[in-house]
Amino acid sequence: MHPNLGFILSLLTAALWGSLPIALRPVVQHVDPITVTWCRYLVATIGLGVFLTYDGQLPKKEQFTGYRWLLMLAALAGFAGNNFGFLAGLRLTSPSTAQVVIQVAPILVIVGAVFLFGEPFGRMQWVGVGAMLVGILTFFHQRLASFGAGGDQYLTGVLMLLGSAVLWASYALAQKKLLLEMNSVTIMFIIYVAGSILMAPAASPARLASLDGTRLIFLIYCCLNSLVSYGFFSEALAIWPASRVSAVVALAPLFTVLFTKIASTIWPAYVAAEALDALNLLGAAMVVGGCVMMALVGRMVPVPEE
Repeated sequence: MHPNLGFILSLLTAALWGSLPIALRPVVQHVDPITVTWCRYLVATIGLGVFLTYDGQLPKKEQFTGYRWLLMLAALAGFAGNNFGFLAGLRLTSPSTAQVVIQVAPILVIVGAVFLFGEPFGRMQWVGVGAMLVGILTFFHQRLASFGAGGDQYLTGVLMLLGSAVLWASYALAQKKLLLEMNSVTIMFIIYVAGSILMAPAASPARLASLDGTRLIFLIYCCLNSLVSYGFFSEALAIWPASRVSAVVALAPLFTVLFTKIASTIWPAYVAAEALDALNLLGAAMVVGGCVMMALVGRMVPVPEE
């Protein structure tokens, strides 16, 4: 186990994922979610393919025996379904709403890691889970209050995001099991290749021509974000318990609000600013405190080698 490196990689993942919905929303307003997801997968496939070819570690057929195929299919279905569902929900809601709802996913991973893998999780860490949940609800109280007033379209978006959260949790848990026998880069490469092939018939690359220069930059950033962030996430899962990784990744909404503030000053025509009040600040403190309790308190408890 490498707790310090695991924490850093998880924090970088949270920052990258926190910035993603800000860049994605202006893009999916003009291009359908399948085409955007396919584009991100294709770029990641090329990037990882070049790396693995240079390193002489392209996956071999012999690596997929027995139950590994089923785990890989589960990881692929969860990953692809999460990406599509998140984009579809984001298109109908907003970056902050998307990050509120998607935080169901890390909680599901925490529960799954404890019950499926027997990862240690003490009483104080469960208190941290509660603090984080209450903090998220408090931090986004304006958005939560409008859930029922946003119309059928808005509620549909929220339901899509919830489904996306469930699928993401299934992907993360399946990948955690695969990481016991395969390296993270190989797993992500296979997922990206399969996703690119499966989504290609439904993608419409010609629609990318409708993007202006700024939205095209956003799309390029989203593609590179997918390649780098999931690399960090996979490595974090490989060297740190999934429950701890998920706890730190839960900080992503805070990064979303921070980056929204920055992006709204740089691209006011594309990103709308959000005002923070006292409840937002209190919620932020609770989220950070809860994540610290879940991710760092566990370091004082012996963790068995995997």
